[in-house]
Amino acid sequence: MPSPLVMETPDESGRGPAYLNTVAILVTEEADPCRLLESLLRLELLAGRDRNTGRNAPRTLDLDLITTDGPPGCWTWDTPEDLRALGPTLSLDLPHPRAFSRPFVLEPWRALSDPGECGGVIPKH
Repeated sequence: MPSPLVMETPDESGRGPAYLNTVAILVTEEADPCRLLESLLRLELLAGRDRNTGRNAPRTLDLDLITTDGPPGCWTWDTPEDLRALGPTLSLDLPHPRAFSRPFVLEPWRALSDPGECGGVIPKH
């Protein structure tokens, strides 16, 4: 179930088009966070995401894995063949290193669940 949508501007300057953010809690049989990230990257590609346009460029879809119910960690692995356009390796840090400083992540996350439901990882304020 996704949270309510939050409309944001792309940066502090307010330049560029607005975009929508939401948070979803997924229930999946995939226990490996690296495989889950690969699935999210494939969905972005199917939606027409071009990752060669720059880090903060407008995009059709941007899916981030914020945390899982597994242990925190940092992973780097060889990119699967179908995702090679993204580079030779993929990496993942969990929890997402910038999630807790981003209101556009925290606000919809708080609206969706009680911090206790996510192992207490969501700051209350």
